[in-house]
Amino acid sequence: MPFALITGASKGIGKAIAESLASRGYDLLLIARSSGLLERVAAEIHTATQRNCQWLAVDLSGDQAAETVFDWCQNNQFTVSVLVNNAGYGLSGPFEKYSAQEHADMLHVNIISLTKLTRLFLPGLLRQPAGYILNIASSA
Repeated sequence: MPFALITGASKGIGKAIAESLASRGYDLLLIARSSGLLERVAAEIHTATQRNCQWLAVDLSGDQAAETVFDWCQNNQFTVSVLVNNAGYGLSGPFEKYSAQEHADMLHVNIISLTKLTRLFLPGLLRQPAGYILNIASSA
């Protein structure tokens, strides 16, 4: 059974990608910060597609967030065939309005966690006949 891992899956583009992959036969692991939203989205997708739809609430701004996701997959025999790095956000308004920590958190989600997740899952994806990585990013 192919599995897809989608970050930023609780709404917007991430949710739409999760719905699309489930409709194409993928089981899912949805990643986002909000357990309430993830639980609702997982239930909606499961009801619509009957696919296995797991979720894990993780704040990807944390230093060990990518490792937490990877370890969960390893511990649950969840072999990822598709990795969708969709989580990300921007800070709007004057630069000085935000603390150094707020800027660091944004960079961690948008760049560091994406890179770490890709490095952690890439060996397993390369061992498969068809493994995919989709990185979604925006910078202004």
